[in-house]
Amino acid sequence: MAKRARKVIAGRPTPSPSNPITPELWDEVLELIEQGHTIRDISAMADMPNWTTIRRFIRADDAHRTQYARAREVAADAYEAQIIDHLNAADPETAAACRVKIDALKWLMSKRAPKVYGDKVTQELTGVDGAPLQMPTLVIAPFQSRDEPDEN
Repeated sequence: MAKRARKVIAGRPTPSPSNPITPELWDEVLELIEQGHTIRDISAMADMPNWTTIRRFIRADDAHRTQYARAREVAADAYEAQIIDHLNAADPETAAACRVKIDALKWLMSKRAPKVYGDKVTQELTGVDGAPLQMPTLVIAPFQSRDEPDEN
């Protein structure tokens, strides 16, 4: 069966021949991810492997998955620096646009490093009108067969 030609979507990098990922290249990819770049951004850069190659490389080994997850967490700190840059650059004319960018960056931070930047959710259980919960007590009588006489 012949392969169908894929459409090139504007704004997406065109697939390039797959470059093998060496340990040095992997370190460079991780550094770029830590700086806040996405795999899509990286695959569009010169002399970088394509998106599929990077994803397969990550999936192939638990150590790579762990390194990738850690790099994404570190990227949240890079987003924090971007937020500060947007805050400093905001003026009355660009405040609304900066607010949208900052909110998007905060959302990304909460997803990439939820322990640090995520929302803290607590749940408190109370009884009627805020009173403490009343825990029901269940008393189980010892088993008594029908053949045994009742001791009471």
